[in-house]
Amino acid sequence: MSQMVKDFDWRRPGTFLPVAMAASFKTRSFFAQMENRGDLATPLMFLFWVHLLASLSALIAGFPLGAVAWGLITRLVVDLIFIGLIYTIGHHIMRNPLNAGGFLRVVCYSLGIKLIAVILPFLPGYQDALMVLVYVYFFITLYFGLRAVASFTFLQAATCVLLSVVGMVLLMSLIGSFTVTAPNQGPAGVSAPGVGAGK
Repeated sequence: MSQMVKDFDWRRPGTFLPVAMAASFKTRSFFAQMENRGDLATPLMFLFWVHLLASLSALIAGFPLGAVAWGLITRLVVDLIFIGLIYTIGHHIMRNPLNAGGFLRVVCYSLGIKLIAVILPFLPGYQDALMVLVYVYFFITLYFGLRAVASFTFLQAATCVLLSVVGMVLLMSLIGSFTVTAPNQGPAGVSAPGVGAGK
């Protein structure tokens, strides 16, 4: 039986999918043995690849380049804001000693489940329901990741995730009060799969 990959290495592209799969489907085992090198570039590069692959899939499916680019930027910004909330609540408010690189790894690798977005352009009519399931799964993965890496108790991990989600919803509601039109948007405000994935 092959040993589980310990961390993503952007210089070794072959580690990308194993990390995404292990974090998503062997969550506790993966995060319990994950190497936390403390750098910020590695998990950010992982997150960028996740969204880039989803964007390439949308291009292949025929979505306009402007809409796809807008969706990529939007998803990255929203995820980075959420990461900032998790780190602020977990490290500064809840006083957990895990460093920024550690929190970043937990959130970014948990977001590996968003790779499911590569099939969304080819499943019209099921995109919204599937993304809801993806986000529920992401929050569960994040909860177990925080428990394994940050040594949070059940209540601490659940509180950190819940407060971050509430903070994100409030922030998105505030931002949503300002009307911003993305390129080639349809009536629902989503022109390519995953554009609204950060909601």
